[in-house]
Amino acid sequence: MDHSRSFDSVTGLKNPNAVIRAVIAGGADAVLTPYGTAQDAAEVLGSTGLWLSVDTTPQTVVPIVERAVRLGVDGIKAELYPWCERGDDHLGSYTGKETVMNMVNLSAECKKWGLPLMAEAIPFGWPGADKRTPEVTAAACRVASETGADYVKSFYTGDKESFKTLVDNCSVPVLVLGGPKAKSDRDTLVMVRDAMDAGAVGICIGRNIWGHDKIEAMTSALAAIIHDDASVDTASKFID
Repeated sequence: MDHSRSFDSVTGLKNPNAVIRAVIAGGADAVLTPYGTAQDAAEVLGSTGLWLSVDTTPQTVVPIVERAVRLGVDGIKAELYPWCERGDDHLGSYTGKETVMNMVNLSAECKKWGLPLMAEAIPFGWPGADKRTPEVTAAACRVASETGADYVKSFYTGDKESFKTLVDNCSVPVLVLGGPKAKSDRDTLVMVRDAMDAGAVGICIGRNIWGHDKIEAMTSALAAIIHDDASVDTASKFID
């Protein structure tokens, strides 16, 4: 649920606490939000995990981690952009290499506090989708894991064989992200089933859940795959 931190189309997150209630009812283990949503979610979270989505610079690593600890989150997630040049994407004056080094510093600070860190690997930045081959995506995830992060959040590479190569090449557990709005529910379920079969430990999906007409049902379908090893056909029954 962190799209409202940086994306320009987040109408499905107008009432974040309603979304949180729905995904909890559907069996979600945790939610990922920016700071503003996180600090207002205490009354609805219960025992559900809370991960904080952050942007950091070398100057803000320490205060952001300390702020996350004070909020009582279960972990934080930040992005890195391997191979972006200065001025690419929304990096401003930073290069992709500098975002990698910033993740190293962020990891070190998180380790001081015992706070888990998830690194979202975005090779060549968000506009670089045409360069995001399975090989490049796998390499970016390895870079992310070498920063000291505890988990890596990755694009799905399109097939089980190449995604297994990515997982096997990454030194920490991998969660798969949802990507663009799916053409159908079955497409999302098939992707998640294939990713789990290839070795992913879970998912970190946004718009294909909170942007769904049946948020709770979609969450239940995905939870069935992840928690109960359900087939796509079995999981689909939660949505039908």
